[in-house]
Amino acid sequence: MKYTVKVKSENKPVKGLQLKLKIQKKIYKAKTNSKGVATFKIKTKKLKKGSSQATVSWKGNEKYKKTTKKVKVTVK
Repeated sequence: MKYTVKVKSENKPVKGLQLKLKIQKKIYKAKTNSKGVATFKIKTKKLKKGSSQATVSWKGNEKYKKTTKKVKVTVK
């Protein structure tokens, strides 16, 4: 299963950010590409099926502040 996130700042894509997705106590990492898109590859065999709340986070740096967003993910 894949979960994709798009990151923008001032309406422009942000590349090279290392993001984390935490779902059901498992953590997955992905990096944004030149279009600001990060795709998490989630191993569904390790997760319970159904809808789960997940958290996408970025630790921040000198240019962009720390960000956390709660999202809903459905595991099939």
